[in-house]
Amino acid sequence: MDRAVCIHGHFYQPSRENPWLGDVEVQRSAAPYHDWNERVAAECYRPNTAARILDADGMIDQIVNTCSRISFTAAPTLLAWLERHRPAIYGAIVEADRESRERYAGHGSAIACCYNHLIMPLATGEDRRIQVAWGVRDFASRFGRTPEGMWLPETAVDLESLDLMAGAGVRFTVLAPHQAGRVRPVGAEAWTDVSGGRVDTTMPYLCRLPSGRSIAVFFYNGGIARDVAFGDLLADGRRFAERLLGAFSRGRERPELVHIATDAETYGHHRDFGEMALAYCLRTIEARHDARLTVYAEYLAAHPPTHEVAVCERTSWSCTHGVGRWQGECGCHSGTHPGWSQTWRGPLREAVVMVRDVLAPRSAEALERLVRDPAEARADAVGLVLGRWSDETTAANFSRHAPCDLSPEGRRRVLALLELERQAMLMQTSCGWFFDDITEPGSVQVMRHAGRVMDLARQALGLDLEPGFIDILRRAPTNDPRYATGAAVYEALARPAAVDLARIGAGAALYALFGLESLAAASGMYAVHGDWRYRSDAGSRRRILGIVRVRSRVTGDEALLDAVALFTGMDRVVFGVREPGGDEALQAAWEEVMGLDPAGAVSGAFSRVYTAPDLSDEERWAIARRTAPEIGQAVCAVYRDAAPLIDALDDLGIPAPGAAVHLQAHACTERLLAMLDRGCPDPDRFTALAEMMRTRNLEPDLLALGAAASRRITLSARTAAARPGDPAPLEEIVRTVRCAKVFPLPLTLWESQNLCIGMRGRYAEMQERAGRGDGDAEQWAKAFRRAAACLGVKVT
Repeated sequence: MDRAVCIHGHFYQPSRENPWLGDVEVQRSAAPYHDWNERVAAECYRPNTAARILDADGMIDQIVNTCSRISFTAAPTLLAWLERHRPAIYGAIVEADRESRERYAGHGSAIACCYNHLIMPLATGEDRRIQVAWGVRDFASRFGRTPEGMWLPETAVDLESLDLMAGAGVRFTVLAPHQAGRVRPVGAEAWTDVSGGRVDTTMPYLCRLPSGRSIAVFFYNGGIARDVAFGDLLADGRRFAERLLGAFSRGRERPELVHIATDAETYGHHRDFGEMALAYCLRTIEARHDARLTVYAEYLAAHPPTHEVAVCERTSWSCTHGVGRWQGECGCHSGTHPGWSQTWRGPLREAVVMVRDVLAPRSAEALERLVRDPAEARADAVGLVLGRWSDETTAANFSRHAPCDLSPEGRRRVLALLELERQAMLMQTSCGWFFDDITEPGSVQVMRHAGRVMDLARQALGLDLEPGFIDILRRAPTNDPRYATGAAVYEALARPAAVDLARIGAGAALYALFGLESLAAASGMYAVHGDWRYRSDAGSRRRILGIVRVRSRVTGDEALLDAVALFTGMDRVVFGVREPGGDEALQAAWEEVMGLDPAGAVSGAFSRVYTAPDLSDEERWAIARRTAPEIGQAVCAVYRDAAPLIDALDDLGIPAPGAAVHLQAHACTERLLAMLDRGCPDPDRFTALAEMMRTRNLEPDLLALGAAASRRITLSARTAAARPGDPAPLEEIVRTVRCAKVFPLPLTLWESQNLCIGMRGRYAEMQERAGRGDGDAEQWAKAFRRAAACLGVKVT
C-alpha cells in the first residue's frame, strides 16, 4: 500500500514594475529593503533554497533546498524578477526542479501558473487562452521541459479554463476541497454530493471537459493547510510531520496521498523560520518507512484517477463567495481593517473591464492589418518578454509573423499593440482587488498598468479612454481620508508613474551625474546611450551636459536629445532636455551652466526642466544611497579640525559638549570599521578601542559595524573555499567573529555558513591526512573546526 505526502507551496509575487520603465521602484512600506520583492526574497525564497536543520545544541547539522522535495508553483512574474535581481536564488530553484526529477521518477517539483495571476473566470476567452499559452511557454523556457501541472490563480476555476489547460498538455491542477461538487467512480452513473469540503482529498479525480478532453484534479487537505497558514503548526517541524502522517486513514487498503497547498511565502515570510520547520518536517518524513514524499505528477503517474469529479465553477480558495472578492464588496477582507468597506472593488473592476472591452476588438482589428495571424502573434509575444525585447528577439518575431514589406511605422505599431495587450492582462492581476483598500499597493499597481494601456491606446489607436476611466473611479470610495475617491488615488499614486522618452533622457543625465545606470536602461526595456561631453565635479557642485539617445525596445519609439543635470544638494537639483542644437549650442550651454546662475541657465535654455520636487522616489533613493557616504566624510573632516580641542577638553577634565561626543563616536566607529575591513589582524586593539568607547559612553554604529563584519566574514569564507589547504582565511573568520562578539554586533552569516557546510567534505579529507601525520592538514582541520564553531556549523 502506497502512502505518500506532498506539500505544495504557491510561490508568487505580482508584477510590481513601473509599467513605463520595466523595473520595480523603491517601496517605502518594504523598508529596510528596497521593495517587497526584495524583502520576500530575503525572508522566504533564499531561506528555502538552503533551509537550516539544527542539532540538539543549536548547531547547523544540514542544509536543505526545500524546493527539491516539495511541489511548488513557478509563477512567471516572480521568476522573471528573481532571474534578473537574485540570480543565485533563481538558479537554486531551477536546479531544485532538476534534482527533484531524479528523486521522483522523472517528474519535477515545479508546476506552471497562468501567466500574471488574473482571475480566470473573470477574463475574456482570448485572455484565458493567452494566460495558459504564456504560462506554459514561460515555464518551458526556464525549466527545459513542458509543465505537467498548472496552478489556477487563487484556484479560481471554471471548465473553460481547465479545457484550455488540458489542450495545452497540462495533466493536472490543484483546488481547495470546497471546490468539489460531486464525485463518482469512473464508469458509474450515480453521483455523490461532496459539496462543502466533504470530498476525500487522498486521491486524484478525473474532471471531464466540454471538448471531450479531461484533466486530473487534486483537492488539498483544507484543515492541515489552514493550520499551517494561519495556526501554529510551523512552530515545530516534528509536529508538522506528525500532523501530516496522522491524516492517513486507518485500515484502508488503497493508496493514499496526504497533501496540502498554501502560499509558499508562509515558510519564512509570513512565519519566521517557517522554512526550518518545513525542512525538519521533510527530513522526518523521509526517515520513515511507512510513508514517503512525492510530487503530484509522480503520484498521478503511479495512481491514475479512479473517480471523476464535477467542480464548482467560479469558486476559489480565498473567497467564500466564489469570485466575489475580485468584483465587489462580498465581505472577504484581509482581517487587518475589519471596519473598512470594500465597495471600491466594484468600480475598479468596472473601470478595468471598460478599458479591456473597448480596446480588445480595436486592437485585434489593427493587428489583422499588420500581421499574418494575430492569434499566433499574440501567443508568441511572450517570447519578446522572455528575450527582454532584444533586437535579435524582435527581429525573429517579425520574421515569423509580419510581411517582409511591413514599414518601420507598421513595426512600431505592432510592438505598441502587443505591449498594449500585455499591459491589459497585467491590469487584471488578482492583487488589485484582494486587499482592503484601493490605496494599497496592489490596487495602485493595476491602475498603473491601466494607465499604461490607455497611454498606448492614445499612441497606437488614437483613443483616449482616461476620462471615462477616471469617471468610473469617482464612484470608488476609499477608507483613507487623504483621498476622496479612487479617482484621487489614481491621480496621486498611479498617474505620476508615467514617463515619456524626454523624461527618461533627462533622468539618464541625472543618473550619469552619479555614475549610475537609469532604471529604464537597467530593465532592458530601453536602450539609453549618453555622450556626456562636459562634466564638472568641483566641490559640492556636480554638473553634466551631453547628448542622449533613448529608444524604447518595447515600442520602437526613439528620441535624440541634449540633456543636462545639476546637483548641489538633495533639495537643489535641476535637470532637463531639449531638441539637439549641435556642437556650438552645446558648448554655449555649458559655458552658461558653469556661470553664476547655472539653474537659471538651464531653465532658460532647455524646453523640459525638472527640479527636486519632480524627482521620483526611486531617483531620490538612488541619489541618497550614492551620496550618503559624504555625510561620514564631512563628519570626519569636522572631527579632524576639532580633535585638538576635544583632546584638550578631555585632558583638562572639562565635559565635552554633545556635538563633540557624537564626533568622537563617529571617529571611533570609523577606526573600528577600518579594522574589520582588514579582517581584524589585531583583535586586542579592536577590543581596547571598544572598551574605551564604553568607558566614555560613546555609542558605536552597530548596524554599520555588523554589516562590515558580515562582509569580511563572507569574503574570508569565499577565500577559504577557493584556497584548499590554506588556514589563513579560516583564522580570519575566527578573529572577526571574536571582534564582533565584543559588542555584540548583528551578523549576517548566511553565505558564510553555506560555504562552511560545503567545505565539510574537505575537512574529512584533511582529518584523514592529519591522521597519517600531515602537519599542514592538521593545522587546516583545526582552523576549520574553530571557524565552523564561530559560524554555528556542526563539523561532522
